[in-house]
Amino acid sequence: MNAGYGLADVEKKTKLDSQSLFGIASCTKSFTAAIIAMLVDQGKMEYDTPIVEYLPDFRMYDEYTTRACTIRDMLNHRTGVPGHDALYTDEIDRAELFRRLRYIEPNVPMRTETQYNNVIYTMIGYIAERVSGKKWDDLIREWIFSPLGMTNSNTTIPELRASSDIAEPHWRMEDGTICKIKNWCVSPGEPCAAINSCVDDMLKWLQFHLNMGEWNGKQLISKEQMEEMHRWAVPFPVLSVQLDETAPTQGYSMGWMEDHYRGNDLVYHIGQVEGYCSMMCFLPKKNTGVMIMINNHNSAELMEQSILFTILDNVLGVEKTRDWSEFFKGQIGKWGGFYGDEMIDLLPDAPVPGTKLSHELDAYTGEYWNPGYGKIVIEKDGDGLKAKFRGMEQPMTHYHYDIFKMRHIKMDTMVVDAPATFYTDPYDGSISKFDVPFETAVSPIMFERKK
Repeated sequence: MNAGYGLADVEKKTKLDSQSLFGIASCTKSFTAAIIAMLVDQGKMEYDTPIVEYLPDFRMYDEYTTRACTIRDMLNHRTGVPGHDALYTDEIDRAELFRRLRYIEPNVPMRTETQYNNVIYTMIGYIAERVSGKKWDDLIREWIFSPLGMTNSNTTIPELRASSDIAEPHWRMEDGTICKIKNWCVSPGEPCAAINSCVDDMLKWLQFHLNMGEWNGKQLISKEQMEEMHRWAVPFPVLSVQLDETAPTQGYSMGWMEDHYRGNDLVYHIGQVEGYCSMMCFLPKKNTGVMIMINNHNSAELMEQSILFTILDNVLGVEKTRDWSEFFKGQIGKWGGFYGDEMIDLLPDAPVPGTKLSHELDAYTGEYWNPGYGKIVIEKDGDGLKAKFRGMEQPMTHYHYDIFKMRHIKMDTMVVDAPATFYTDPYDGSISKFDVPFETAVSPIMFERKK
């Protein structure tokens, strides 16, 4: 059953239908993984061959990871590199992000932990571009959209905006009102989160996976590679509470998560981008697929989980164990792990009283540089400062001593307030650098003043 419920646009009161376009966000990762599977089928790549053998200019933070890291490590989120989601900026392309990888600090040795990473999936798409000689967007369109008849799907915001049937993105404000917002272009992170699609097209994608790579009598991806994509590879806990209906922990493979629901294998993925939430899943032994798309972001993940489990109870014809809507509603504000808060403040509202800056405000302004994160320009802004970073402006208010609170830092779908700590050069007494915890799993990122 394909249908749309609710409003495509809260302002115009237009209705949703099964052709309405949504951003599917991280569900895009399954498409990027499929492109790699096709390259493996073509003999152009192997999952366990070190990437440096295909791309001699590939570099990670340390020599061992550089020499040993494989595309399987990347697909399974086991490179040792945490999120580093503040790296995204449309001021650079994927080639420059690839070059900067060597400066991005890991927090654990490779293959010791599963750490969800959008930057790494962006690099998977870039590696596919280098190996195939085609742009990622062209690979998706020519190798997947066209053969499967996904004629209403695309990979860019301009293509989305050209449609006459858009599920407009929305955000729930603090007072509970729902407001329409602008679409976010995730460039250069298209391979991890850029696809826009509709229910009709995404059900074709799920049926393709249920068919184990076959479409209209043609095997587009071998069954062997489809099994590799779907196989539980590394532990990846998603649910923060233990449920009798699901497995004790979830897993991750290649662009897909694995779980069990009431004794049935469940393969799925979740997507979040500003204004949209999506959830795609299929039960391989039941020939059943479910696609859920919501054109509102915050708190919608729990709604999707509720809808999914309710649908599965009905499809499987099992006795209902609980009211999933009421259960997940009760988890709002408690749900950690994969479902993090949208607003995070890393500084408590308790600065040391009576402190002041060591220099005049002008002394903190200037251009600062980090080889991985690039340039930040600090300017005066009234009685405070502002940081120009990644094409955005972050206001900075004095907190205490030489520490400012940098506000509204965009980290993927989260917005973070974080401390920016300035340091004095011991030789000439000038402000020489500052650091900010853009990735809390590693040391604060240091930006040196450009002389």
